[in-house]
Amino acid sequence: MLESSSLLIKTARSLAINPKDPPTWSVLAGHSHTVSDSIKSLITSIRDKAPGQRECDYSIDGINRCIRDIEQASLAAVSQSLATRDDISVEALQEQLTSVVQEIGHLIDPIATAARGEAAQLGHKVTQLASYFEPLVLAAVGVASKTLDHQQQMTVLDQSKTLAESALQMLYAAKEGGGNPKASHTHDAITEAAQLMKEAVDDIMVTLNEAASEVGMVGGMVDSIAEAMSKLDEGTPADPKGTFVDYQTTVVKYSKAIAVTAQEMMTKSVTNPEELGGLASQMTNDYGHLALQGRMAAATAEPEEVCSFTSLFHTVASNGYSF
Repeated sequence: MLESSSLLIKTARSLAINPKDPPTWSVLAGHSHTVSDSIKSLITSIRDKAPGQRECDYSIDGINRCIRDIEQASLAAVSQSLATRDDISVEALQEQLTSVVQEIGHLIDPIATAARGEAAQLGHKVTQLASYFEPLVLAAVGVASKTLDHQQQMTVLDQSKTLAESALQMLYAAKEGGGNPKASHTHDAITEAAQLMKEAVDDIMVTLNEAASEVGMVGGMVDSIAEAMSKLDEGTPADPKGTFVDYQTTVVKYSKAIAVTAQEMMTKSVTNPEELGGLASQMTNDYGHLALQGRMAAATAEPEEVCSFTSLFHTVASNGYSF
């Protein structure tokens, strides 16, 4: 690039002396094109070697492979040729899938934060995210293979694919953001991708929780609630966007929703027991949201308020076991 730039300057000087020399203009255009291409290559090289870029590329490739595997399983399910896994129970597969989806959900906000301004963390976070998708595919295909109802089969596979596709969009947005706080033009795309991922996680968790309740896997839901409670003690998530009052209001909203659902479950247990699965699933999801908002509230509270708020949260959550 330096040589081309030098030749460009020399040619420009020649034209300054004799501006009506057509061959020199042609040479100038050639050097200008070479310099322009060199600058573009340099920018691309710098961007590709930035922290987290290589890991984003590897993770994108890995999740693309997982999406193709899910698509192959879906085609097999449509043709009723999906091989059944006989080495493990459907309950164990559902627990594996639930655990993997929860872990993916826990990584969404950390990746979004890293993509917006923590380049040093980006590579580790996206690699960690991608590592969960092969187990996700194995568990999802396994669950589908043991599901007799064709519609339920396709729901599990389609929602797993949607989650993988939303993660792919998240990785592209994270790669573009690169952990650069000055790349504000990428931040909206990162936020949107994170929201789509959260919605995909919620959708598949509702399906899994309903399936779990149908086969009596209440223990898995209790474990999910216990995990939500434990998250409050892990410290606060990075980069809260609202105020303490905002998060406190949301915590109250979810607490009331849990209380209403609990009362409705007591009624339905007598009148419509077949609806308990959906209600239990809703309560489990609400506990997850309650835990996240509780951590955000703790992050924005005054120091003397944190202990009392945390204690109150645990009281609300613990009461759920008696609902």
